[in-house]
Amino acid sequence: MSTSEQRLLLGVDDEEVLQNLIDLAQVGDDISLPKKVLEGIGCVLSIYASLVILLNHERSKGWVRAPNRAPLFQGKCAMSLMTSGNRKDLENVARYLLSERYR
Repeated sequence: MSTSEQRLLLGVDDEEVLQNLIDLAQVGDDISLPKKVLEGIGCVLSIYASLVILLNHERSKGWVRAPNRAPLFQGKCAMSLMTSGNRKDLENVARYLLSERYR
């Protein structure tokens, strides 16, 4: 995943800020994350968990970049929707996958 995709998924506007957060986390420093970053992390973890349950780790990697016929995606891949810059789109992908888990 590109740095740009990471920033969009987490809601971090600046690449330098993202790298600083990563560096602090890697050395074990306490960090305070903005609410929008925590929400982004929550959505990404939900998406990941759903994909591993529905598919498996290997297939889930391909799913996020494959075209999808479900109405939510309109033929686009999930990654393009998740990184649209609109947090609702990321949340909608998480909800879609949760609904698929319980279908």
